[in-house]
Amino acid sequence: MDEKEDKKEKTGNPAEEGFIIAIAAFLVITLIVRAIGFFTPNGSTGGITNSSFEALTGGPNGWFANTIHFISVAVSTYVVVATIYSMILFLIICYVAWLTNEMSAADAKKARLVTVAADLPSMQAQKWQKVQGHVNSENPAEWRLSILEADVMLEEMMLVQGFHGDSVGEMLKNTSKGDFKTIDAAWEAHKIRNAIAHEGSDFLLSQRESKRVIELYAMVFKEFSYV
Repeated sequence: MDEKEDKKEKTGNPAEEGFIIAIAAFLVITLIVRAIGFFTPNGSTGGITNSSFEALTGGPNGWFANTIHFISVAVSTYVVVATIYSMILFLIICYVAWLTNEMSAADAKKARLVTVAADLPSMQAQKWQKVQGHVNSENPAEWRLSILEADVMLEEMMLVQGFHGDSVGEMLKNTSKGDFKTIDAAWEAHKIRNAIAHEGSDFLLSQRESKRVIELYAMVFKEFSYV
């Protein structure tokens, strides 16, 4: 019992504490209102008169008015400077973002080119392996397919090497033997390819002849280290 009573005494009455806080708040508000009225000339709260206010502040051209004017000018100047600075900063951020995006795009393109260049030998090796598989097949249709696919590889190789023309025939016509040592082999193989493309199954082609034509393509590819 004694401990409970001690706690009640220490805690106090909530109603009394609320009343005290309300009185204190009322007094503070009253003091603020009176202070505002005191510094307001002819204020309704009973403040000082115009003459006493001017005497206290120095009048329209006194220290108080000058201070207010200085603060007003300073704030206005700060707002203008801050606005200009914010606009400049925004433009800088936009430019940096654009530049970063351009650099990222350039880096991505460079990475893709490096990847393609690194994968090219592997890709050509796979294609050449398929050509070899077709020509070694027991199916005559695949012998023709091996030559057609080898000619596609020839066109890709010539484009990579920078030969000019819209087709293999045009690129071969625009090339001299000094730049293309195995050009005769390329011409012979390409002519047989054209015969297959135009005549289809009517073009008689043995497996032995197919292997010979594929060997012509191989000679060309080896000259340019393409396979």
